[in-house]
Amino acid sequence: MLVPVVPAVLQACSSSPSEGPSNSCAGTDPLSTVNEGHTHSVCVPTADMTSPPATGATYTSSNDGSHTHRITMTAQQLSMVASGQSVLVTSTSDVDPKTGVAHTHDWTIAKTTGTPTPPPPSGW
Repeated sequence: MLVPVVPAVLQACSSSPSEGPSNSCAGTDPLSTVNEGHTHSVCVPTADMTSPPATGATYTSSNDGSHTHRITMTAQQLSMVASGQSVLVTSTSDVDPKTGVAHTHDWTIAKTTGTPTPPPPSGW
């Protein structure tokens, strides 16, 4: 199953979990690469992109398999996305309680273009 990365404009949800790609994220809500057989989404709010916090921001991914991941973006990365560039971020390494395996995920964060883009292949 291909899971689209829906790059969008970012807003502030520093540590609020995302519940998957949806219309509830007022910003970008991309899906991660597949790792350990699953993906996560993360909401990066529009306000964070247009007015990046000086210290950057940390976001919590959606819950899949009874676990989440965190990603941190610098103010510079948020500004890059605001200017139309994309950035690759890697999550914290967290244990999947179902498999007992610690793993990370990658996200490509970019503005919404209106056309979903599939995530990069696993192991990217």
